Amino acid sequence: MGWFAKLNIASKLSVMVASVIFVFSLLSGFILWSSLSEVMRQDLEARGKSIAMEISQLSSEPIQMGNLYALEELIYMAKNNNEFVEYIFIVDPNQKIMAHTFRNGIPEKLFPIHTYIQKNSTENDILEFESNIGQIDDIICPIEDGSLGYIRLGVNEKALIMMLAKNFFKLVCITLAVGLLGAWFVYKLAHIFTRPLEKLIHRAETISAGGFPSHPLTVRSGDEFGRLTMAMNNMAGSLQAGEIERKKLLGHLLNVQENERKRISMEIHDESGQALTALILSIRALANQVDDQEQKEYILAVRDETYHILQKLRHLAVELRPPALDELGIEAAVRNLISGYQKFNNLTVTFICHLQQQPDDMTSLALYRIIQECLTNIIKHSHATKASVYLEGTQWIQLIVKDNGIGVTEEIIKKARQTNHLGIYGMQERIQILGGTMQITSEKPEWMTVYRIQLKAVTKGRDMDV
Repeated sequence: MGWFAKLNIASKLSVMVASVIFVFSLLSGFILWSSLSEVMRQDLEARGKSIAMEISQLSSEPIQMGNLYALEELIYMAKNNNEFVEYIFIVDPNQKIMAHTFRNGIPEKLFPIHTYIQKNSTENDILEFESNIGQIDDIICPIEDGSLGYIRLGVNEKALIMMLAKNFFKLVCITLAVGLLGAWFVYKLAHIFTRPLEKLIHRAETISAGGFPSHPLTVRSGDEFGRLTMAMNNMAGSLQAGEIERKKLLGHLLNVQENERKRISMEIHDESGQALTALILSIRALANQVDDQEQKEYILAVRDETYHILQKLRHLAVELRPPALDELGIEAAVRNLISGYQKFNNLTVTFICHLQQQPDDMTSLALYRIIQECLTNIIKHSHATKASVYLEGTQWIQLIVKDNGIGVTEEIIKKARQTNHLGIYGMQERIQILGGTMQITSEKPEWMTVYRIQLKAVTKGRDMDV
């Protein structure tokens, strides 16, 4: 019954109504067959008796006059005028045939059906037997109380069965027609009733996908659908307000985070960097004053280690807040970022940038952090040797990052969430704040993971002109 579960409410109601009417038609037909068959059988027997008695009355004179031709004409006319009569024959009191309607003679099996004939009997006698053409009711009727002979008339119930079948077929066809008409009416009526429900489903799907319609649904009635529509409007309003507050809070947190990164970067670059530079100069001066060669080499090794620490701090300061992003723009900052990743990792990255205008600071910072997170994921998790970064923009900025690693699957994303490695979700939050979208696909066989990101192109304080 999986197909039934996939149907909509209107179709389910139509199928149920059609099924009920179909079962009802079968039961009605069965009851009709059972009840009418007995009634019609009795009526058929009564008509057979009536015909036998009529022939008995009309055959008296031809028998007395010895006019066998008129006798045969009488029984042939009676058989031809009544299709349910299978045969008629007349016997004298000694059971000798005087007339019959059989073309090839009377079958011998017909004689022993009535084992006795009561003399001077005025009652008709009926016996049933099976023949090669179906069940036959053999009726015997005396002529002049049996003194002139007896009428034997066979009634074939095949006509009864055909009549019942014909009526049963008509009943089933009429019932099915009514059922189909009722199912169509129920479908149309249910479709009208469930139309508000379809709008509610569409609205719920829109909200679940992260979208919020610009206007609420119209409440047209005070029934359950109207109450559900009002509840949906209230829920959508609450969710939209909550989403706006969440984005504001998240944006504020990101701004605070970036400002803190910027402050720490400046302190590392200015204070710690200057202090380490002064320390390196002091160590070099100390090394020049030492005469012992071994001590001099030891001091110079300390100077080199201090220099490496200074380089690492400067690299950390750049990662926290790249100066090129504020001074030279997004393209130069991304090129420096990619150069650093290629320098310290076995990864070849191709960068193509076709931005029409410089994005605003918030968009530039978001693009930089997204590219940074993508490259970090590629190095840590994908085991890729080659990557590509494509950045272009007109009315929308499109960022595409590809790699030839092992690919991103649902299992990997699920495992990352369980272990609190939420880099992709951080990217999604940044993108949603800016009203953008992100898709993770693949372009096999070369590119196993493809990040497709779109952001609204915004320049310094206004939308980008084309």
